[in-house]
Amino acid sequence: MINILLFGGTTEGKAAANWLNDMGFTFFYSTKAPTEFKVPEGSRTINGALSLEQMLAFCQDENIHLLVDAAHPYADVLHRTIDACAVQRSLPSLRVERSFTEKVDDPLVTYLDNMSDMSDFVKQSDRKRVLSLMGVKSVGYLHRQLPRCKTWYRILDQPASWHQALESGVKKEQIIASAAFTNLDDAKALIEERKIEVLLTKDSGFNGLFDHKIELARLFQIPLVVLTRPPMPHYTETVKCRADLRKFMQAHFTLPRPELAHGFTTGVCAAICAKAAAGYLLGRERVKEESINLPDGETVSMLIHSCGHDEKSAFATVIKNSGDDPDLTDGVVIGCRVSCNAAGDIRFVKGEGVGTVCLPGLGLPIGEPAVNKVPRAMIVGELEALNEEYESDNGFDVSVFIPQGKRLAEKTFNPRLGVEGGLSVIGSTGRIKPFSSEAYVATVKRQIGVVLENNAAHVVMNSGGRSERYLKKHFKHLPAYCFVQYGNYIGEALKAASGRGLKKVTMGIMTGKAVKLAAGHLDTHSRKVLVNKNFIAALAKACNYDAGVFNQIKDMTMARELEQIVPFEADEPFFKALKTNCLQTCSSVVEGFELEIILINNEGKMI
Repeated sequence: MINILLFGGTTEGKAAANWLNDMGFTFFYSTKAPTEFKVPEGSRTINGALSLEQMLAFCQDENIHLLVDAAHPYADVLHRTIDACAVQRSLPSLRVERSFTEKVDDPLVTYLDNMSDMSDFVKQSDRKRVLSLMGVKSVGYLHRQLPRCKTWYRILDQPASWHQALESGVKKEQIIASAAFTNLDDAKALIEERKIEVLLTKDSGFNGLFDHKIELARLFQIPLVVLTRPPMPHYTETVKCRADLRKFMQAHFTLPRPELAHGFTTGVCAAICAKAAAGYLLGRERVKEESINLPDGETVSMLIHSCGHDEKSAFATVIKNSGDDPDLTDGVVIGCRVSCNAAGDIRFVKGEGVGTVCLPGLGLPIGEPAVNKVPRAMIVGELEALNEEYESDNGFDVSVFIPQGKRLAEKTFNPRLGVEGGLSVIGSTGRIKPFSSEAYVATVKRQIGVVLENNAAHVVMNSGGRSERYLKKHFKHLPAYCFVQYGNYIGEALKAASGRGLKKVTMGIMTGKAVKLAAGHLDTHSRKVLVNKNFIAALAKACNYDAGVFNQIKDMTMARELEQIVPFEADEPFFKALKTNCLQTCSSVVEGFELEIILINNEGKMI
């Protein structure tokens, strides 16, 4: 049994708890302040700050094998204590780190090393209306240092935070208690209403929505004063995602649960949050965990990350757990805000980080938030059930939000699907299978639907960003939504295009994938198939190349080296034969359209 001491209290801490639990590990989850976070069965929670002596004693008493530091980046004392404990106990230490923006070069953004310099900056600038996003620990200091300023303090909406803030001597009306700026419009309204002249913050990374704070400063043309991150001590390793953590644990320990974990879709997360928020709005007590039914009837539950309400609405958030699927929203906050409406129906309204539908073909009205049909049905079903439970006939406005969604959407296919400004809330079954091609192929099908709905009939398929850039220069007349990425799933992508009414599919393919396809493999992922040098040599032999070419093929380590062995020209027999074999492999899954194949080399030349 591996005993792990995990320092959390952050989004990363809760994500790491999910990841360790999915691998079968139990752990001690340590936070300074009491937490409502419910650890998985078999794990335990520890509350209260640990001195070095207490930490050393705990590690000895509980026979700790690993220290995992997922605490806030500014918890400097804790980081140094963990480092000292690791050294004295000869323990491996692992840092679970959030992602940060690059240091911003903007005259509106000033980085300072301590709070004394920050307060001096405000005094010297003669700005009197201040919004502090520094957290509750800074309230007392700033209140003493800025007596002539009208300062508002954002803190977490927790009893302990309220008590500490008010004990500092600030007035209740100076406190803004919330989980986070989950909605930029709310933050904008606050800055406008209070006539804020300067923002104080920490460099809290993307999970702390630091990029949002930069956006606010630029929008209102007011200074953003940033406390520089303290230096981190040495760790055995630093990880930022589930895959890296899994790799570390596999290298140092035996995984109790080696099989890959399944996860849940953004749609399930949204439905869980909608139910928790609506229940809270209707008068139910805050819950630590919420359950819903999946489309097939199975009941699933999730831990609530945060929950709150005001006079008109309530919200709840969860930490997305995608399982071992390489999903870019794994560990990200997803939430839902619900308010009652007089119309008596359930309406979906735009939320922060969720995209807006701007093209037909997605099965949603243009102008609506990109919450797909199955997640909508799950949310509507749960809210209708709550109305029955509370014997009410409330209408609800539902706003799903993903605070990091706008940034993350830039890494997805959403822009070419006609979804602008954020992510889509998706999921037909509610479950995510690890490394499944299903989600990828579903995206291909949706893209082709957009193409057809916009009266286009020519799709250009490609394996990824580089080949797509080359193809877009070649097919300048085609709109962005006509370019579809197949990744490694060539066969599934061509099946998805068959029988839909397309006239032509052009498939751009680079040499490494082309030799696998030509050898008969419609899925070119390296987990399933490697480059077959015997096949390549046989193809060259059939084209009457000499022994020197065969020897070079035998010695090559990567398929793209073919481009140096054989001239990459349209009339070169080898590449003619390669294209012919690729077309033959694809013929079994092509139906109803003309297929054209274009070979692409590393410099973007096409034949």
